[in-house]
Amino acid sequence: MSITNRFLAIVVASFCVITTAGAECRKAQVCDDYGRNCQVRQICDSTLDLPSIEVDPLKPLPSTDLKPLPSLELPPLGTTKCEYKQVNGHWQNVCS
Repeated sequence: MSITNRFLAIVVASFCVITTAGAECRKAQVCDDYGRNCQVRQICDSTLDLPSIEVDPLKPLPSTDLKPLPSLELPPLGTTKCEYKQVNGHWQNVCS
């Protein structure tokens, strides 16, 4: 194997390790409309992220903001639908 191929392999392997090092879910209070029916759920950026081992967060105060309009984006791979829910007191697009 030539030096350039070794260098390229090291760069690609390093990139893979760096990008997956922070791949971890976080626990959050996810609530239905206006802060009711809250549940602790794992919020992940990817379906490959590791589950969080953190302590459950405290229940937030309900938001006084209006619920956003439904999202027009396609759901990420590995999910079927997305909808806006309150996550720790703020509206966020949550996919499942």
